[in-house]
Amino acid sequence: MIPRQKRSSTFSDYLARVLVQNDFASFAAGLLILLFAGLGLQWLVFSTDNRDFFGTNNPELQAVEHLEDVYAQSDILLFAFVADHDLCTPSFLQDLSRFTDDAWLMPDVLRVESIANFNHSYSENDDIIVETLVPEGGNLTEEDAQRIRDIVLNTDELVNLLVSPNCHALGLFVDLIPKDLAALPRSEMAKVAQEMQAQWQASLPNVSVHLTGDLLGGVAINEAALRDLTSLIPLAFASVMLLMVLGFGTLSGWLGTVLVTLGGTVATLGFAGWLGIALIPATAISPLAVMVLITASCVHIVLGWTRRIANGDNRFEATQDTFAENLAAISVTNLTTAIGFLCLNFSESPPLAQMGTIVCLGILVGWVLTALFLPLILCRAPDRQFRPLRISPDAMARLARFALNQRGVLTTFVLLLVISIGGLTQLRFNDSALRYFDESFTFRTDSDAIEESLTGMETVQFSLQAGPGESVFAPEFLGRVERFTDWLHAQEGVVFVGSVTDVLKRLNQTLNGGDPDAYVLADSQEANAQAMMLYELSLPMGMNMNKVLDIDRTSTRLLAVLSGVDGQDVALFARDAEAWLRENEPKIATQAVGMGVAFSKLTQRNNQAMIYGMLTVMVLVSVLMIATLRDVKLGLISLVPNVLPAILGFGIWGWWVGDVNLGSTVVTTMTFGIVVDDTVHILMHYQRHRKTGMTRDEALELTFRTVGTALMVTSIAICSGFFIMTLSGFAINQHLGGLTACIIVLALMTDLILLPALLKRTNL
Repeated sequence: MIPRQKRSSTFSDYLARVLVQNDFASFAAGLLILLFAGLGLQWLVFSTDNRDFFGTNNPELQAVEHLEDVYAQSDILLFAFVADHDLCTPSFLQDLSRFTDDAWLMPDVLRVESIANFNHSYSENDDIIVETLVPEGGNLTEEDAQRIRDIVLNTDELVNLLVSPNCHALGLFVDLIPKDLAALPRSEMAKVAQEMQAQWQASLPNVSVHLTGDLLGGVAINEAALRDLTSLIPLAFASVMLLMVLGFGTLSGWLGTVLVTLGGTVATLGFAGWLGIALIPATAISPLAVMVLITASCVHIVLGWTRRIANGDNRFEATQDTFAENLAAISVTNLTTAIGFLCLNFSESPPLAQMGTIVCLGILVGWVLTALFLPLILCRAPDRQFRPLRISPDAMARLARFALNQRGVLTTFVLLLVISIGGLTQLRFNDSALRYFDESFTFRTDSDAIEESLTGMETVQFSLQAGPGESVFAPEFLGRVERFTDWLHAQEGVVFVGSVTDVLKRLNQTLNGGDPDAYVLADSQEANAQAMMLYELSLPMGMNMNKVLDIDRTSTRLLAVLSGVDGQDVALFARDAEAWLRENEPKIATQAVGMGVAFSKLTQRNNQAMIYGMLTVMVLVSVLMIATLRDVKLGLISLVPNVLPAILGFGIWGWWVGDVNLGSTVVTTMTFGIVVDDTVHILMHYQRHRKTGMTRDEALELTFRTVGTALMVTSIAICSGFFIMTLSGFAINQHLGGLTACIIVLALMTDLILLPALLKRTNL
């Protein structure tokens, strides 16, 4: 039995007495707060745009949008037909022609491209004749199919984009009107495309039809958010509540925890609605974080209450004394956790900042509901007590003695720190909008199949500007573009380069009767311009060169397609390309543009921004700790077990996983406010016992007896909740959950083993 401690009357005593004596009114006030927050649910919406990860002032996103403004902007769908045999046969080429015609009938279509309607050019007298490779409505012979095969496999503009080198895969691109001008919402457009995919697949038993594109990626984001919201959050709630009922040994305490947790979860989503936050996977997981964090306060209250009931107190006395003892500690812990999440607003990525805001608000509401809901439940709800499954106070006291008497504790943690610092050097930023999704998403598996058989999924673009008074047809300018194009072709991972020089060389060859030696750029601006004019005049309706050339014909877009690369590879490729241009062709030097480039730079920039967030939360929490403990030395000592877990956690992650992404960059700032909770409870109780005249060993043993079990239960609950996030199909949530769970476990170790050793070493 833990001895009762006499304390002088404090504000916590007064507030606890008010809450218990007015338990019905307190409960009603909690319901009103919950009702107000819950009204925001009616405005809850989901996002289908991966550009929501970027702020409106993000320079890389602005570069992408500027390029889209200069050249014809469109959303892309890519259908790929993949087989284990040659598809350049008469029957399939006629099917492809039919599919191409079908695609033109889809809503909001700007352009459809396949080898079937590729504009093949040849000369006739002084004219350029442009016609589709597969004639409409015609029957192809084996000779026709062979001729088409020879043409496409010898056309740089097609290989590894619309046709694979062995003709086992063919592509069909559909350009759509930008979503702001489209008649159909993107979710409806995705259904149309998927229905067409299913129809084509049904007619092709020996061919696999795959579908990808930015539009499908946006729909996958929506799907990921809904999945996590409807599956992981209920799973986390069930697991945490199971842990609570097993660890509490009381049904009324469990019921109160359920009400508080549900209230905080609803409030979190409600605040998202009030603030107009569109949910994506990073924000949809916010209620899970709130859910597991709110339980921590409930655990300390409920376990303190059961301890007093076991000591013979009646329910009203037990409730009032428990609140009086723990109210200050849970207030500090909730504030530190809220501060940690609020500092996510330093993030360069709006969804992560939004997650920090709504989790902060959810935690504060959960803190208030803990004080308003639990008194009524603990005092008046029917209760049934049973033997709990948890570590006994005696075992926790033995752990305190072990930590105090082991001489090698500090040395062991120093060695772990050195090993972890080595792991930090293994961390590698790796962001890819495609690989954020795991193989449970059709978007990911289709994209992987296309990348394996046809073309790459990462694109990097360059807008190359002609010199003053020049057009893109100037030989000097085109020479520079061609040299850069050749350099790009030679880079590892590059499978396709789309350049205006390829088109102009093909046209020059056509005008010279198909002479292979004429596959070069013309030697005058007039000749290049005339060839392009004749070509464009011959194009069918809906086809033009605006995706490659600007309206004034003073700049051109160059496209590099990469395959088998990750986010870090894309970032390095972009860096090397920009450096090559500066050093070798400074007159056309420009910025590498693309969503892959944007994501990689966002992660790096976000990591730098979160350093300021981390410093801010450290300062604020340290000031709060020192003010609460009224002891500068003790407050500074508390930083060690609060900072060390993040270093150890990322070090282990570096050795074990290696890759970090956008979600990983916020973990340190976020978890600092969480891991400080255990330290607060230990130090506040320890300091209180020391002030009664106890020795260091006696005070620490009693502290471990009093709060040790609660710390174990809360840490296990929080860890299990965040571990469930690793089951998400979205990599940002996987990393955020896995790293946080790892750091929570390490924080428990440092608080229960390292902190006592530090207190002994510093004679506090």
